[in-house]
Parts: sequence; C-alpha cells; structure tokens
Amino acid sequence: MQRLPTARQGAGRGRSESPAAEIVVICNPRAGGKWTELARILDSEEGKHVRRIVTDSVDDIAPAISGLGHEAKLLCIYGGDGTVQRILDHLSPTEHGSINLALIGGGTMNVTSRWCGFHRSASENFREVVRSYLRGRLLFREVGLLDVVQDDARYRGFTFGMGPIVRLLADYEHGRKGKVAALATAGRGIAAALTGLPGFHARLLEQMRANVSVDGEAIEYDRFCALFANVTGQINPGVIPFVDRPTRDSFHYIAYAVSAREFTLNVPALMRGWLPLDVSSLFRPGRVLRKLVDRRPVKASVPSDPRYVNANAQRLEIVTDEPLFTVDGEILHSAGPRFSISLGLQVRLAVSSQTTLRRASVQAAKRYFVRD
Repeated sequence: MQRLPTARQGAGRGRSESPAAEIVVICNPRAGGKWTELARILDSEEGKHVRRIVTDSVDDIAPAISGLGHEAKLLCIYGGDGTVQRILDHLSPTEHGSINLALIGGGTMNVTSRWCGFHRSASENFREVVRSYLRGRLLFREVGLLDVVQDDARYRGFTFGMGPIVRLLADYEHGRKGKVAALATAGRGIAAALTGLPGFHARLLEQMRANVSVDGEAIEYDRFCALFANVTGQINPGVIPFVDRPTRDSFHYIAYAVSAREFTLNVPALMRGWLPLDVSSLFRPGRVLRKLVDRRPVKASVPSDPRYVNANAQRLEIVTDEPLFTVDGEILHSAGPRFSISLGLQVRLAVSSQTTLRRASVQAAKRYFVRD
C-alpha cells in the first residue's frame, strides 16, 4: 500500500494548486445506479473540489477519457463493472499512466469496487476518497490488468471468462434484471445441470470445446464447463476460487474439464478454492508419502482432481468456436477463434483504509489450501 500526496504537496513540482484540476469524477447515470445517488455526489461538499464529467451513454466514454488532460491525477468512476471496463479500454499508458483510479460504485455490478473495500453507497465512497486525497491519506494498490487480445480487438479488465456460466449470464442479461430474476436464472441453471430440464438451459450448459495452452504448454483436456482468468483473486463477492498465491508477473486462471452437473455439485467448495480430491491418489499412497518425507504441508500433499486445473499463468492461449465471452461482466461477441490473454497496463486503484486487514485475513486462511 502507498499513499498519495496532497494537492498542495505536489504543487511545487508542476502540479496545480487547485484540487479540482487534479480530481475528476466521471459519471455514467445509465450504469444501473440511481439519479438520487448521483445527485448526492454532485451536490456534496466534496463535489466542489472536483471536475465533473457526466456521460449520456457508454459511447461518450472514449472522448471523455481523451479529454482528461495531464493535470488529472485521480479519476473517480461512478458506475458499475461495465463502465469501469469501458474506461480501462480507453486509458493510454503514455497519456494516463500517472492517473489513479477510485472505483466508487454506483452500477448494477460493483465487484471490483467492493474488492477495493468500498462497500457503502457510491456517495459515501466518493466522500471518503476525496477527503482522504485532500488530506494526503489516500491509499492505493497497483494492479496489472488482463490484456485480452482477439484479432484486432483488445480489451482490458480484471476478469475474463468463457463457457456455460457466461452463456447463462448472457441469458440473464437479455431478460428482466434484478435480484428476483437473477435467482430465477440461477435456479433454472441448477435444475438443468442436475436433471437436464428445462431443455433450453441444459443446452446452455453443455461443455465448451476449446484448445487451451498455458505458457506454451497445452492442457490435455478440450471440453470445459468453466474457463476464467483473473487478477484480483475474486470473481464475485464471496467467490474466491483460486488456490495459488498471486505473483506480480502472473495472473490466476481456472480450466475445469468436468460436466455442468459435477461442477454444480462442487460449487460450494470451488467458490472457496477447495478442489476435489484425486480419488486415484488413494491407490498411489507412495506419492503422498514422498511429499510428506520432503516436509511439504499436509494439505498441499493431497493431490487434487487433475480435471480441475487451477493455477497461475503469464500467458493463456485459447482456440475455440465459443461465440460469447465476458470481460468484467460485459457480455461480448467473439470475432474469431483465437484469444491471447496476458498482463498488460498497470493501474493504481484507491482502496478503503479498512481493506488491508480484511484481505490479509482472507489470504491467511487460504494459504492452507494452496496446491503445489
């Protein structure tokens, strides 16, 4: 964690004396939030210290980002994960490399904002960020974004996904929104995975065909129920499915080559990063004993089912005819069969002062379930 200097501390080095030249809040009112919440931000005392950009649609994001200027040092984003993803796509490493981002929420999905510790309303998060910045107490974390390349298209984000789960998400996106609709979609998906009914959802949950290579080495399986890459360790609040510790030059990925039914039965454990036991290892106790002799941790000595590939990578190559994929919850249509995923632009994310202790406790609990 690092702190940002105050506006006045940086003034002697070519930075403006005025915080409004340094702090920008970009708002996407159509992101799923409420106009009343946006009004609280714009009418607040802290709102007087910032430059405001309110977009009419996501198509206005590109020109808004290009017009930020070099004086902008902190960009507060009012909107959900989809809005954040669009902004990340248009950031320039040369023009915006020194900008710090504060994801204050305000959208339908605010997964990354919550990962940064901002669990309150968008207006409360905004006030916390601005006050901390003006006092020189704002904490931030540097994160490498996923660089998802497909032909001439390039996307940036925190999470990439393909497969049956994404198809189910797309079905939800095309229907009614809200908690009731989300629960109904999840219920139909679970029923289809376990019973094959309803037939429409059962077809959505058929395994995805793909050839996957990790750092130049091919995975032996070619049918998957889940294929994800991620840099934060969290896909949704409470869904922390990765088992390996993060490194600075790699990202998390999972490639589960099992049926939707088996996946569904194991979801409670998988969402916590607990992988099923490799049953065949029970007939090869010598392998486990050798690890124990080498003084490996007992839990790490028990092999997991090899169909549940869950590790870190520096590059992921995918060849598939799957028509849909997602970056940070945005459903995108594939433009070709080949995907290349690696780490790209580094960004600095503002975090709540309460985040450090919370994340440390999660990592301490998970280190006992790391697979070697």
